[in-house]
Amino acid sequence: MSRPDSPNKTSESGPKGLETMTRALVDADNYHRWLFGEIEPFLGLKALEVGGGSGNLTRLLLPQVDTTVIEPSQAALDTLIPRIGTRANFHSVLGDICDQSIVNDFAKSGFDTVVSSNVIEHIENDLLAVRGMHKILNPNNGRALIIVPAHQWLFGTLDTAAGHYRRYSKSTLSKLFTDAGFKVEHCYHLNIVGAFAWYLNGSLIRTRDLNANAIGKQALLFDRFAVPVLKRLERIFHPPFGQSLVLVAKA
Repeated sequence: MSRPDSPNKTSESGPKGLETMTRALVDADNYHRWLFGEIEPFLGLKALEVGGGSGNLTRLLLPQVDTTVIEPSQAALDTLIPRIGTRANFHSVLGDICDQSIVNDFAKSGFDTVVSSNVIEHIENDLLAVRGMHKILNPNNGRALIIVPAHQWLFGTLDTAAGHYRRYSKSTLSKLFTDAGFKVEHCYHLNIVGAFAWYLNGSLIRTRDLNANAIGKQALLFDRFAVPVLKRLERIFHPPFGQSLVLVAKA
């Protein structure tokens, strides 16, 4: 299913859709499987993915759950849809989670899971977006499974290049969801090595190009060598800080 485009709540002049992503991450399979593994135990039967990007998470969701993607960028959908292919349990919507008419329709559609990975930091009115998630999930007492960038002190040139409005602390992310009506069940840091790399590139070197050659090479080396080790270690012990935050919340 699809809708006409609706106003995007991200910056009118800032990057949108695929422009907000490092292209090399499309091939970072270990990294995407790591993120997916953090939310997989909490999946229900029918998921709404907010912000599908190029489909890195979508392709992992589909073998497990009926999945609808809402994405405000036509260019992103033009990349995602051919990558996923035709599947009976895959649906896409061109639109904005802040559009209340879309939220009202989704609230009647039986979703028991909302998934969002590295998206709500791109939304200026993040509370409006999260209230929409709550309204969608509330009829089925569903869960929001959220991954966002952590620590405002890590905010640097890469965040600006990616069109981020903010990064989150455990307290600000938890408060955002409780203010929207959710009960937070889990909230923890992930990827301690990524935090150092982000600080190096975004605050010390002050790289302004998400697709700089050095950034792409780092991403692929990190995916190949660091992720398999971190995945095992951080399963045992959540680090005190990290590049990302993972949140699980009940509507």
